[in-house]
Amino acid sequence: MKWPKIFYTPFPRPERNLRNVLWLGLMAFGATLFIIIFKPYDIENRSGIWYFNLVIVCLGIIFYLSIYFMEFIVPRIIPFIFRKWTFGKAVLWYTWLILFVGAVMFLSKSYFAGFRDFTWTEYLLVLGRLLGIGITVSFFVLGMFSYFNRKNFSLLASQENYTVNSPDAKPINLNLSEVMYMVSDDNYVDIHLEKEGVRDKLVFRSSLKNIEDQIVNPLTPIYRCHRRYLINITYFMLKSNTSRKTSIQLINYEDEVPVSKKYVENIVNLLQIRPK
Repeated sequence: MKWPKIFYTPFPRPERNLRNVLWLGLMAFGATLFIIIFKPYDIENRSGIWYFNLVIVCLGIIFYLSIYFMEFIVPRIIPFIFRKWTFGKAVLWYTWLILFVGAVMFLSKSYFAGFRDFTWTEYLLVLGRLLGIGITVSFFVLGMFSYFNRKNFSLLASQENYTVNSPDAKPINLNLSEVMYMVSDDNYVDIHLEKEGVRDKLVFRSSLKNIEDQIVNPLTPIYRCHRRYLINITYFMLKSNTSRKTSIQLINYEDEVPVSKKYVENIVNLLQIRPK
């Protein structure tokens, strides 16, 4: 797949809910605590002022509020920018977010320091520190989150809706989290679905390759395992894997799907790391 196509793939936006607000607060608190305890990038109280740690806490609060404003307030003010959210839009948005938060932190730090180091060089240093501390704390918090939420931690794009077009039929909308697998049947594709525990089947006039070109990308859980099959890797488990035959089976169902030799290694590896 060509690289530019990645930028046009749907990408999830964080929901405006209490859980994500608390998640953001946890990251801000973690970053503040990290600075106070480990003093990275030579951040330490050289002036001897007693309220140095209080300043760090205030900067942590400003960090939290600036991200909260950009992620939860701005989308309400200008919602049209966030429609049809894609990976490309996300890259541009989070680049701007980093620059904006860096500017806010730089101005806040300069204010507390009496604007003694108000230079572009210092701004770039603040950006570097922000990225370094943010990435370090984010990976730690994300690791803890994924450990305690293994059953709910899945691929980012699994909840996205895709519009699938065909020259021989009306477009259909697919939520990839509901798609179990697809099988080619001459000029049609049988799309097996599960929604809220209820199975369904949708017959769509199209080639399997046409659907694959529109929904398969590095961010989705859909993979080809056979010339006639596309599967949602999160619904399957390995049934047999021998030198002669490899097959997989739907979890909680009896549907068995063959795996061609050219796809065996990839599918087996994916099933081994599939969230339990």
